[in-house]
Amino acid sequence: MIRRFERRHIVGHLIMLVTFVGLVITGFPQKFPSTSWAKGVVLIFGGVSRMRFVHHLLGTIMALQLVYHVLELIWFQWVRRYPWTMIPTLQDAKDFVQQIRYNLGLDSSEPQYDRYSWPEKLEYLSLVWGTLLMVATGILMLYPVRFARYMPGEIILAAKAAHGGEATLAALAILTWHSYFVHWKHWNTSIFTGELPRELYLEEHPREFARLWSGETFTPAEVSTKKFLIFVAISTIVVLACGAFVVWLRALPEVIRTVPS
Repeated sequence: MIRRFERRHIVGHLIMLVTFVGLVITGFPQKFPSTSWAKGVVLIFGGVSRMRFVHHLLGTIMALQLVYHVLELIWFQWVRRYPWTMIPTLQDAKDFVQQIRYNLGLDSSEPQYDRYSWPEKLEYLSLVWGTLLMVATGILMLYPVRFARYMPGEIILAAKAAHGGEATLAALAILTWHSYFVHWKHWNTSIFTGELPRELYLEEHPREFARLWSGETFTPAEVSTKKFLIFVAISTIVVLACGAFVVWLRALPEVIRTVPS
């Protein structure tokens, strides 16, 4: 077994797994409220209000995880100088072409992937973009009164359409793309255990395996006082900005109250 993921990766993936599944379970009944199965799910939760509360809670956790991930990137990529292994490069484009040629029988060998392949990078970027979109549109729908003061009401309706469409796309991507590359092509549990069998590592990530086998290791940069203080300042500003944003959102009611006649 070869160590592939650290504890922070495992915990982050577990939080994303729980929140994503929970958001799908509590979100799709609201998207398709007239179906019998949706009504059944609502009854399981004890009513639509409770289900919406769980949906909003899980969405908040996902939003906080997104903020944490941004700060995590700043720490590891800028302060500790870890390589940007999840950013697509020209080599990924070449690997994509070679993979297509191999699938069509025009090439005799598959691409030799490094730590992450182009499908993994695309899925990661899709996750980040999808989370940004879902959080933004979710906030617009949760506080329509606040945002309708500064933008046309059609934007709120567009946010609702984008929220439901992206949710459907994300769920289908997990059931097809993610399931194939992680469970059908090879049964890969490294994101839960942190370790990957040597044979599978050699097959899926031969370029990284060659470096590990030769004894090549990465040494993180020393944390300088200047960078540490800048990171603390950035983190403080981000946390305070998020807190101020929440206070600003809740300054008005979430929905329009009807006046009894």
